Amino acid sequence: MAATVKEVLKQLGDGSLQGSVSEVLDICRSISNAKDALSDPDFKALRDQSPFTAKVWSKLLQVGMDDRFDGIKEHLPASYTTLHLIHCFNDEELQAGVKEGHIHPTVSQGALNRWIKSYRFEDAAEEVPDDFSTLVSVLGPKEVEETVLERFKGDLEKLVGNYGFRTNYGEDQSMVALRQKRSQDKAGEVAALLTQDLRSTWEGASKEHRDQFSLASLDDLVQAPMTTFTGFLNKVREGRDGFWSFHANDYIRKITLEYLKAPSRGQRFNYRRRLKEVAEKHTHLASRIQETLETDMVF
Repeated sequence: MAATVKEVLKQLGDGSLQGSVSEVLDICRSISNAKDALSDPDFKALRDQSPFTAKVWSKLLQVGMDDRFDGIKEHLPASYTTLHLIHCFNDEELQAGVKEGHIHPTVSQGALNRWIKSYRFEDAAEEVPDDFSTLVSVLGPKEVEETVLERFKGDLEKLVGNYGFRTNYGEDQSMVALRQKRSQDKAGEVAALLTQDLRSTWEGASKEHRDQFSLASLDDLVQAPMTTFTGFLNKVREGRDGFWSFHANDYIRKITLEYLKAPSRGQRFNYRRRLKEVAEKHTHLASRIQETLETDMVF
């Protein structure tokens, strides 16, 4: 039996955009289903009588039409605006966001925006293959809302992907350079903090321990490979228990530093994964690690 405007309005009234992700998605799907079930005049009447503004209505409809959310509900945040941002991701971006842990129930819209920009700018650094050529140039207005631009790019990526085509955005190379500069600047900040926190440990370490790991200065320790860094501190603290008691935060900072210095996405993914493993094993560090993943490890 086809739905009526009155029935759908009741569904929307019974739901809540302030509830769980299931409740938010139920509202979105009610609107999407109504679009299929109702005539155009009735659907317009439903929109006009609904408790939502036209802008909110449009976002809820688009989220409701995205059937990719069905299998990843446990990873999604209970925010229709953030869900709409995720809806604008193409299939590859959505898969990477879930797999790498960028999409999770408590993620903020700001954190997701920073990640997707970094992800897209990194991909844009790839050279256009020799067997590809420019087919069309797309012109856009000089002043366009960022959310509109991101939605356009997401929709465009889906379209070109269906045909095996590729995109090449005009501003990409400058944005890649900007991302790299920001990453370098952040790496310098993290290294300075690590140097400050480890100074007393370094000054109290024996010459024997320093020589064992071929460390001539505190800067050598800060910039050392992970195995040297953890090996030295384990020796100084006489084992893993002492290491985690005294240097858990230093380890998180060191992983962050290596992430910021890493040249490839694969390496950065492994550093993020390592921190998530630490959060699972040392639950008292989970909130600190989540904050690090969302603020420092997004370049």
